[in-house]
This record gives sequence, C-alpha cells and structure tokens, in this order.
Amino acid sequence: MRFNHSRNRGQTLVLFLGFVAAMVGMMLVVFNSGQVTNAKMRAMNAADAAAYSGAVWEARSLNFQAYMNRAMVVNEVTIAQSVSLRSWISYVARFVANVNMITQFIPWVGTVTTEIKQVLNQVSTSMNNLLPMADMALRGVNLAAHSAQHGFYASGSIIAQELATEVAKANKARMSPAGVELMASNTANWIAFTRPYEGKDRARIKAVTLDSRDGFSQNRDNTALALSPAFEVAKQGGTDLIDYDSWKALDSSELRTLKIAGKWTSKTPLAWGGAQSYAPTRKTGIGKHGEENKWNRSDGQRARTEANAMTPSFFARANAKSIAIPFQGYYDISNPKDKKADLQLPFSVEVVVPKADIPTGTSALHGKAALADGTQIEHDPNYAGGGGVYALAEACVRFARPYREDRADKAREFPSLFNPYWTASLATESPLARAWVDGRKGLIPPISTVFTKDTCS
Repeated sequence: MRFNHSRNRGQTLVLFLGFVAAMVGMMLVVFNSGQVTNAKMRAMNAADAAAYSGAVWEARSLNFQAYMNRAMVVNEVTIAQSVSLRSWISYVARFVANVNMITQFIPWVGTVTTEIKQVLNQVSTSMNNLLPMADMALRGVNLAAHSAQHGFYASGSIIAQELATEVAKANKARMSPAGVELMASNTANWIAFTRPYEGKDRARIKAVTLDSRDGFSQNRDNTALALSPAFEVAKQGGTDLIDYDSWKALDSSELRTLKIAGKWTSKTPLAWGGAQSYAPTRKTGIGKHGEENKWNRSDGQRARTEANAMTPSFFARANAKSIAIPFQGYYDISNPKDKKADLQLPFSVEVVVPKADIPTGTSALHGKAALADGTQIEHDPNYAGGGGVYALAEACVRFARPYREDRADKAREFPSLFNPYWTASLATESPLARAWVDGRKGLIPPISTVFTKDTCS
C-alpha cells in the first residue's frame, strides 16, 4: 500500500511558527516588564530626590530667617548695652564732679578728685560721640538682615521648585502636568506658613530682645545703703525700649537725711546720668522702670533731663534723616499662638519618565503570550494616562531640636523662627496629593481623600 505524504507537508512549519510567535510574545512581555520596572524605580528615585531637595531648601530658608532674627536680637541687645554704659559712665562722672566740688579745697585729695573728674569727663564725651554711631551702624545691619529675610521669603519656594526640577532631570525624569500643579500648591503652602511682623506686631521680638539683655542692661538698682540711722543713700537705674524704636537708660542716686516718723525729710541728689539711642525721633517718656522706680523725684528728674537732652554724635546729627533706622520687623510662623509641636510644611512632587524614554520592544508578528487558562497577555506596556511611568513623593519640613539636646529648663519648645531647628525628611504621601494626581489621569480617587487636609506624616 502506498501513502501520499504530500498532503501533510508544511504542518510542522505552521506549528513551529505559532510556537515562535508565542515565545517572541513571552520574551517581549518579560523584556518590557523589566524595562518598565527599571523606569518605575528611576521615577521613584527621581521623585524622592526632587521632593527631598525642595524640602531641604525650604528648611534652610527657614533656618536662615531664624539666624537673621537672632542676629537682630543680638544687635539690639548690644545697643542696649551701649546706652546703659553711656548712662552709667555719665552718672559716675557726675558723682565724681559733685564730690570734687567739696574736696577740691582739700590738699592732695582735691588734686586726685580733679584728675579723676577730668578723665571721666573725657571718657564720657568720647563714648557719647562714638557709640551712637556704632548704634546706628548696628541698626543698619539689622535693616540689611530684615531685607534678606524678605528676599528669602519671596524666593524660597521658587528656588525649591527649580531645584526639584533640576534634580528630577538629573535622574532622567521630568515634572508631570500634575507635578507642575503640585508646585503651585507648594508655593501656596510656603506663603501661608510664615509672614512678616511689622509695626505694632513686633511684640514677640521685642519681648525676646528684652529677655536677652544681661543684668547690667536690665536693672542697675541698688538697695538703699544705710550709712547710719540718720543717713541713707538710694540708687536706681535701668534701661528700657520705648515704643520699639528708642533705648533709654537712666541712673541716679540721692542722699536721704533726717528721718522723722519713719520718713526722710531731706533728699539731696548725689549723681545722675542718662542716655538714648533713638530712631527716628527721641523719646521723652520712660519705660518699665518708670513703674518700678521713682524717676519723678529730684535725682530722677535730673537723670531724665540729661537723657532727653542727649544727642547723637556730630556725624549722627549731620545725617539724622539718612541714618534714622527704626527697630526692624521680623519673620515668624503665621500663627505663633497655635502651639503645635508637629507643625509641618509639605512639599509634594510628581515626576514622569515619558514612554518615549523607555526602550520597550514591539512584535511585528503581533504574537501574544498566553497563560495556562488561555488568558492572553499584551506585550505592549499599558501606561497610566498614556504618558509613561509616574511617581509621587512628598517631603516634610518640621521643627525639631537636635537629638539629645533638650532645653536647659526641660520645657517643651514650640515651632518658631527664633531657633534654627527646621529639618527636612521624606514622608508618606498625603491623600490629597494622591487624589489630585490620580484625578489628573482620569482615575477616580477614593471619596475619603477628597476632603482630606493637605498634610504629611
């Protein structure tokens, strides 16, 4: 019997080609999956690096403003010390001059007191000519510091955005359309996080400045020195910041005699002195020490008269308008009364690796891989929104003291721009940011995220 094999020729080839097509489809799926996975890892790293870089810049901007606040406080305290020293030297010089009026007729003693009087008068004159110029120079430094705060406040978020964009590009990714819109949200958060305090809103920096003075600048009162039951010397002195702009220092003392029925009937001024550092106008009033001390008695009135008559140096008088610089404003968090230790500033970023930058393969045979149950697997990647591979990341700026460096008084410290303890770290993406980027791609976000506050954790 003869068989005709010609009818079966080519069947093996058809089966082989089908097998090859399936194998090609499987290899494409594996290859493309690997490429997409690599792109996803690249996008995630780029998003994390971009978000962290932007947050680090914002943290450094906040720390810079804190350093400027501290510098302005230091300069104002220095001015207070300068005014206090001028007042005290003036007081001592007056005391020696009054003593010399009595001792000048005593041999040897009069010569010594006269020499001391002349030296102290020269010292007092020199200090009252030179130190006001230094005071105005420090106010000028404060003006520059506050101007720098304005600059960092205006440019902080802009530079953070540019930095995040460049970091994303360095990691072979770019900002997605939703990521660009998140940048606008980052800017809004930055602007709302801090604000300038000017005019009568400067109460906090004034309080910090007054609390930062040394003992000599705060209070130079001495308890009454009883020389005998019939004599007593009383000394009072202090320095105050009046109406934010003028430092005034007063020092005086008096001799009390003839105590009758528990009251001194005779009070003679021994010495007095005063000084001001004012801008833009001098102040004739008295500060807190006016409530504590008796500046209305004879010696106090003389001290006030001397302080009110004190004028800056010749240079300052000649340029009064050009160098009259007031106590500067400052920057702080928008609501310092909101005592939140976990106050946070989020910085969100979404990047995309475009599909054109992902080297995936295609099949001219249109072969598809199939699972055991017959399900076919497309070898071409299915990109979200058809644009490529996306990644969302978020970083947070927080206020935190250095590790194991608690306050000396162990008190809890709340966020402010008076200590440079702002740090940045990566955080879990906020539900609001996730809902926004998903919605931009046509994905329906969970209802629970729609009304979530934009914060980081």
